[in-house]
Amino acid sequence: MAATVAGAFISSFVEMILERLASGDFRDNFSRYKLDVGLADKLGITLNSINQVLEEAEQMQYKSTYVKKWLDDLKHAVYEADQIFDEIATDAQLNKLKDESEPVTNTTFESRIKELIEMLELLVNQKLMLGLKESLCASNEGVISWKSSKELPTSSLGNKSDLCGRDVEEEEIIKFLLSDNDGSNRTPVITIVGSGGMGKTTLAELVYNDDRIKEHFEHKAWVYVSEFFDAVRITKEIISRLGYSLAKGEDLNLLQQQLHQRITGTRYLLVIEDVQNGSGECWEQLLLPFNHGSFGSKIIVTTRDKEVAAVMKSSQIVHLKQLEESDGWNLFVRHAFHGKNASEYPNLESIGKKIVNKCGGPPLALKSLGNLLRMKFSPGEWTKILDADMLPLTDEDNNLNIYLILGLIYHNFPSSVKRCFAYFSIFPKANCLFKDQLIKLWMADGLLKCFRAEKSEKELGDEFFDYLESISFIQQSLYPGLDNKHRFFMHDLVIDLARSVSGEFSLRIEGDRVQDIPERARHIWCSLDWKYGYRKLENICKIKGLRSLKVEEQGYDEQCFKICKNVQIELFSSLKYLRMLTFYGCNNLSELADEISNLKLLCYLDLSYTGITSLPDSICVLYNLQTLLLLGCRLTELPSNFYKLVNLRHLNLESTLISKMPEQIQRLTHLETLTNFVVGEHSGSNIKELEKLNHLRGTLCISQLENVTDRADAVEANLKNKRHLEVLHMRYGYRRTTDGSIVERDVLEVLEPNSNLNSLIIEDYRGTGFPHWLGDCYLLNLVSLELNRCGFCFQFPPLGQLPSLKELSISECDGIEIIGEEFYGYNSSTVPFASLENLKFDNMYGWNEWLCTKGFPSLTFLLITECPKLKRALPQHLPCLERLVIYDCPELEASIPANIRQLELHGCVNVFINELPTNLKKAYLGGTRVIESSLEQILFNSSSLEQLNVGDYDGENLEWPSFDLRSCNSLCTLSISGWCSSSLPFALNLSTNLHSLDLYDCRQLKSFPQRGLPSRLSSLRINKCPELIASRKEWGLFELNSLKEFRVSDDFESMDSFPEENLLPPTLNTIHLENCSKLRIINSKGLLHLKSVRLLRIEYCPCLERLPEEGLPSSLSTLYIRECRIVKQRYQKEEGESWNTICHIPDVFIY
Repeated sequence: MAATVAGAFISSFVEMILERLASGDFRDNFSRYKLDVGLADKLGITLNSINQVLEEAEQMQYKSTYVKKWLDDLKHAVYEADQIFDEIATDAQLNKLKDESEPVTNTTFESRIKELIEMLELLVNQKLMLGLKESLCASNEGVISWKSSKELPTSSLGNKSDLCGRDVEEEEIIKFLLSDNDGSNRTPVITIVGSGGMGKTTLAELVYNDDRIKEHFEHKAWVYVSEFFDAVRITKEIISRLGYSLAKGEDLNLLQQQLHQRITGTRYLLVIEDVQNGSGECWEQLLLPFNHGSFGSKIIVTTRDKEVAAVMKSSQIVHLKQLEESDGWNLFVRHAFHGKNASEYPNLESIGKKIVNKCGGPPLALKSLGNLLRMKFSPGEWTKILDADMLPLTDEDNNLNIYLILGLIYHNFPSSVKRCFAYFSIFPKANCLFKDQLIKLWMADGLLKCFRAEKSEKELGDEFFDYLESISFIQQSLYPGLDNKHRFFMHDLVIDLARSVSGEFSLRIEGDRVQDIPERARHIWCSLDWKYGYRKLENICKIKGLRSLKVEEQGYDEQCFKICKNVQIELFSSLKYLRMLTFYGCNNLSELADEISNLKLLCYLDLSYTGITSLPDSICVLYNLQTLLLLGCRLTELPSNFYKLVNLRHLNLESTLISKMPEQIQRLTHLETLTNFVVGEHSGSNIKELEKLNHLRGTLCISQLENVTDRADAVEANLKNKRHLEVLHMRYGYRRTTDGSIVERDVLEVLEPNSNLNSLIIEDYRGTGFPHWLGDCYLLNLVSLELNRCGFCFQFPPLGQLPSLKELSISECDGIEIIGEEFYGYNSSTVPFASLENLKFDNMYGWNEWLCTKGFPSLTFLLITECPKLKRALPQHLPCLERLVIYDCPELEASIPANIRQLELHGCVNVFINELPTNLKKAYLGGTRVIESSLEQILFNSSSLEQLNVGDYDGENLEWPSFDLRSCNSLCTLSISGWCSSSLPFALNLSTNLHSLDLYDCRQLKSFPQRGLPSRLSSLRINKCPELIASRKEWGLFELNSLKEFRVSDDFESMDSFPEENLLPPTLNTIHLENCSKLRIINSKGLLHLKSVRLLRIEYCPCLERLPEEGLPSSLSTLYIRECRIVKQRYQKEEGESWNTICHIPDVFIY
């Protein structure tokens, strides 16, 4: 395929060079260096001669390797021209800034241009030999000409319309996921098998986001594997996707221990996407932690390889084949006709059916072709696609043919888009990125320089990106990034196509690959390990024309490659023409060498999450630098000459330690991104430097605002004219001791933002009132507002009049005592808080009354926590409320709205349920008075209740003789904690659908209710319930044949051996003993009848002396022992005296 598409974007590159040659600035620079203008003319004539044959060359390259090589040679020459022109322009601008008016002679430039002309003349001479003929009009696609991208439909994640003809498979997978496990200790795996582009990911996404699946699983995670199997990376990603913080290091055992602890006892769903390789042993090792989940956990695997299903020991396999003809046509119609009736366009309908028939049934190809043809909505354009050299699909080579179809689509891109698409080749598969990040990289490489375009580079980048997304070459990721910004990824086949397009000009260096690098390489993504890192860099430093370099560290601590100063000096001295350089995440990079100044063409520098604490002054000579990313660095200040970076557009200072801004930052008038502006102590007047930065967009955080003491300085900041800002964070010092309430109110009043603002946060403000601009309908577009620790304010502005406000969070505003009419606004013609969906009040210690009159027609979530003086009341008419959370509001007198689905009450003794919610699904009741007043009512009347948590009851024994738990027949999960009573008030055995019962810290509970436990109980967990444990022989566990998982944590005061004979039911497959400090012996007689047990987990039992001498159950496949000192010594692998008694167990873990 490389021979099919390489070099196809060269025409727009040549057009851009020709435009530069013809520009007045270029001619002036030639004169400044006393260069022969005739050379520029000759270069232009030569390039024009080549340009006349490019259209035919780009077509002939498919059939002739000689033409392909000719195009590659041309691309190399054009790269050289672009490099020379950038150097000339940069030197000219630097000399201009230095006021050097004297003409400068540069013989180096002249000789290089002559060599370039010779190179191009050779290509001109070859064009006749290759049979390339001049076209009547050369390609002129440098400027894009389609409709605004706003009119293009963008792809949506897991779109049901993309899943034609897969309904049977979808329901088959969902049925499998919702089913009970097969009794095995191994988490069941279902594998979706199909060639590339068949819709495996789309199908998995739709299942993953199905409401039934969301409700069934406690935790879900999605990880991408692709071409390189890395157990450490995959494990880390799973931990992260589950929402947990990562353990440090690269030790797989430690990571798996952490993962094991997190998922044990939980019902999880794991999706492993695009498995391509890895031996059975590798996957067996990776999946070890997932053999210990709760009953009902599942794993979905997607792969192109049928053998993977066997390696993964799949319980079920779903084979995806090509779509049926009718389904393929329906999918094509949805995208190509986009809401139009195909029968109203008979010519297009006829051609389209022939295209679909020729294409076959791969959904990715049909969707992308349809989206392309929607933008070429004419019979002529469709006929060109139909007549193109595109092979019909066969069962044997589906991947190849989908690849060819994607190549055909690529060749119908505008030429400028082709260049941007080719940049994808530098990214690894499974890589996710942000839209603005990609556009900045395109800009750095000069891919958006269209000199005749009327739009800015940013606007062109937006359009190019939206175009690629509209034809599904870019797709939205399942997981958003920080601030819920959308992340995007490319399908594997799309990445393969981009690599094919780039050929030898783009390269990824991973693992132990230390080969020579092609001399013409322009973009390299390199992973440096401790063993081969230096050899890789030696080879990279030989590529003098390199434009992009992405460096990653591998390893940890002493095994991690260190990018020391000497390594940097070699890099910066050799690779002088870099446009993009990123050391993102290189923790061992602690300082930046002065030689960074050699990179005079550098436009993009990413030092995020490195160990750098300061930047050298030499960085300030990087005239072309547009993007500087310092996220997460431990920087305390920026260089004093920072203002000299006059072309800087994007500066990210998030999570740094910067204590003040450098002087004269107002001279950086091109700045569009400035994440943080820090007002230094004793330098409050420097807030004036914001005055001229009117191109700022996105998010701006202004911190240490208490240092602004002069109202006039704040006025000069001119925030009102920052019309492109979307998010503004105004932060005062949290720990300051001075009282500046009057000054702060005056200052904040004049720091009026623009009315287009989308989100606003005000923190630690000590003024006595909020500014007038926060109400009065000024911020018409404000969607999100946070007011945190504004403790001196005694009244809120009329926030109810903000028409677009959806999220409002108020915390620690201690000066507020009453929220009344002023909160809603006095405009009787509008409904207050008409758009508000989420409302949160937290730690409002002075608040005692809420005068609720009207409003909140759209509110879905209401949270009130830690408001100890609040007496009344809640809004009564909340038609859309779904979730209500009230914690620790002991004085609050209120009634519960009747339409909620989730209710959480704790420490709210005067909150009553007058009218029981009919659709209640989940409830948490905490505190004695709450339980006494509400629990019986909820259980008796909530036929839809599925999950109930009860906690912190210390009253008398409750008795509800008339209560029948069968009325709550939907209850599946019951958790009781802190129950300080000797009995439970209901008969558990009558709960016919209860599957999971958790009891925690119920120290006075003596027994289960008479008649025992629910007949369908599958999971029983008991922790810190000593009285209950003492009566274990009375539970009747042995006859509970539904039980699969049993977990106990107790001191076992009355015994030193567990379990007793015939205590546990024979159906168990998981036993977990934890924190049993007095336990000495595992009783063999209590285990030998367990023929189904697969996992025995014993943790933190320091007195445990030994395992049963008679042996453990023969069915046991996993033995996990942790922090049991005596046992660890006795049963240590190959060294312990009793290791031979457990060595037959397949998986043994002793820590």
